[in-house]
Amino acid sequence: MQNRPSVRRRHLATAVTAVLAITAGTALATTPATAAAPLAVQAPAAPLDAAINIPQAHRILGSGPSGFLTVEFRDGVPVHRWTSTVTRTTTTLPEQDDYFAGHSDTVVSQDPATGRYQLRDMSVPGGSTAVIERSTPGTRLRGVVGRTLLLSTFDGTKGGLRLKSEGTDADSDRAVTDLPADTRVDWAEAVSPTTALVRYDAGPYPWTSHLAVVDITTARVVETRRTSAYDTAADASSFAWVQGAKLRFAARGGAEAAPAKDLVTLVDEGWNFASMHVGLVGPWVTYALRIGYEDDRRSRYNPLTAVDSRNPASKVTLLDHATSTVSAADGTLLVRGGTVAQGEGIYRIAVNPATGKPAATLVARTGESTALALLKTEVPSSVDLGAPNSRSAVLSWTLSRSAVEGKVTLRHKATGVTASFTVNSYVNPPEDGKFTIGWNGTIDEYGGYAPAGDYTWELNATPDNGIGPALKKTGAFKVVRKAGLHDFTSNSSPDILARDTSGKLWRDDTATSDAGDVTSTGRYAVGPGWQIYNRLEAVGNLAGSAAPDVVARDASGVLWLYQGNGNGGFATRARIGSGWNAYTKLTGGSDLNGDGRSDLLATDTTGVLWFYKGTGSTTAPFAGRVRVGGGWGAYNQITSVGNLAGTAAGDLVARDTAGVLWLYQGDGRGKFTTRVRVGGGWGEYTDLVGIGDADHDGRADLYAAGPYGSRLYSGTGTAARPFKAGVATDIHSGSARFNSVF
Repeated sequence: MQNRPSVRRRHLATAVTAVLAITAGTALATTPATAAAPLAVQAPAAPLDAAINIPQAHRILGSGPSGFLTVEFRDGVPVHRWTSTVTRTTTTLPEQDDYFAGHSDTVVSQDPATGRYQLRDMSVPGGSTAVIERSTPGTRLRGVVGRTLLLSTFDGTKGGLRLKSEGTDADSDRAVTDLPADTRVDWAEAVSPTTALVRYDAGPYPWTSHLAVVDITTARVVETRRTSAYDTAADASSFAWVQGAKLRFAARGGAEAAPAKDLVTLVDEGWNFASMHVGLVGPWVTYALRIGYEDDRRSRYNPLTAVDSRNPASKVTLLDHATSTVSAADGTLLVRGGTVAQGEGIYRIAVNPATGKPAATLVARTGESTALALLKTEVPSSVDLGAPNSRSAVLSWTLSRSAVEGKVTLRHKATGVTASFTVNSYVNPPEDGKFTIGWNGTIDEYGGYAPAGDYTWELNATPDNGIGPALKKTGAFKVVRKAGLHDFTSNSSPDILARDTSGKLWRDDTATSDAGDVTSTGRYAVGPGWQIYNRLEAVGNLAGSAAPDVVARDASGVLWLYQGNGNGGFATRARIGSGWNAYTKLTGGSDLNGDGRSDLLATDTTGVLWFYKGTGSTTAPFAGRVRVGGGWGAYNQITSVGNLAGTAAGDLVARDTAGVLWLYQGDGRGKFTTRVRVGGGWGEYTDLVGIGDADHDGRADLYAAGPYGSRLYSGTGTAARPFKAGVATDIHSGSARFNSVF
């Protein structure tokens, strides 16, 4: 048990460590009130045979016949409350740095403005308040026995202990005799209604530490024991204390009468054992670390444990953790702590007559989980990531504790790709249990972009201190992204398809670096068997789904539609029609007539260019062909490139046999304006692909692949100079293994 006052507005961890428990005497009558009445708060209703529901409480400070005193810290400011076990109500006391209470229903505080001591009788709701004047300057309240205050004095050379009570006669302010003249009192707590246990230092530096039992009636020291104890408990027959790395026990009976007995040798784990608290219940001694629940370290001393003073080998684990212990008038203990099974609250520790061992019973619950719990989830049901790297999704979770080692995994349901985030004291550290992830829409594998669609999130967290099991929680959300011209994976970034010499089809997903370079984030096999086709073409969103499609022509001239599934693959092929071997070149993907659908262009053997309007239908994806014009036999490659030159219509580039590239701007009616010369030297490429906006600058680009590598030509949005200088990419560093890139 402990009896050290808190300090107002100090840091939570410091305040929690410093506030210690007090025991006091029986309740007495009060005098008329002279201070503000406390605010009564009705606790939530509960069955009479159930534990009381109380607000959050960090520590228990004292108990009486009709209730107990607790403290909660809000931003380091203590909030003291008295809970009546009779009326099952909780009263919030006026704000003060410290309140003292013990075996009585009287709570004591000191008014910082006047220095007067206020005694409140909590046995009756709204009970009256008595006042004791502060007659001796420089005194400090150390404890209470009944309605008698224990005040320490020290002027730098001389000190002692005074007993202050109500009234003005000589007996209302007495000095305790038998203490050294240079006594410096650390703390005091009630052992019974007429005695107190006092810890003090005396002598020249380095001074010696002592325990004294003081009789309140006679103001005399009746028993002393020299010890540098960290924490001490006492009852009518025994002492128990922590000294150095030992939990010690001794019988009472006069100065140094009974030899000390070591019950437990505390194993050094890097802890200061001053943070232990102890209690006595019958022949058993309880002990635990005060701050184990808030700390980030595991310890064998986090659980509240009882050891038999008669047989130290006999131990009982009572609670998974405990912050504070006070004695009750009936010889039991009241402990603020928790168990995974029953949660946080005030527990009574009593010896079971049937077993002779102590057991814990929940008296009042705070509603908090002892096990690590997820208190709040702030994950939007739908996240619009827009273009890659354009924005971040903000996802937050609030845990019941901050000291955790955890991981959040976001998983795309359709493909299984994931994005993972570490959570601990260094990476995404929780603050008051809450941690936030700013997800920029990338996935773990190769740094690629996350596809649109349904996602699950999974939170796995383990408490650093080992109190309670690991936590696992899941949920769901949706990612929304606009599919691009060549976006087969629904991640707003273009993909490039290529068939190798064995007939296997491959897909390269692309990403843009901070420097603007377009790279492959991974090459994935789509599937074999594509050698049966002599023409393959990516044609954009042709059949009305959200993903772009592919058309393939076989040796007999039948054209087939492969509808994209948005996850990098394709549905079973659908037959479009026969007779397509009349065409030497095919290209698609641009919206040439402004109706929002991709269209197809085809050049026949006579050099005539034909326009096939997209319908959005899977079974009949094209309307009847419309003649664009002749003379297209001069070109050995034509490529639909979308809106390249800045107009609203889709455009076309065509390469002639001399390697000169020409730009044809769409007129929005399925035809083109006069051509514009782009430049020469394009004959080194075997494939030109209208890739869409690969560098994410809002303009359409051109991808070129050949036996000497591949380059990206970023669009400028102007017809006079439609491309910037080509930049080499790592996507197809050598195209010898591929006979078609599209």
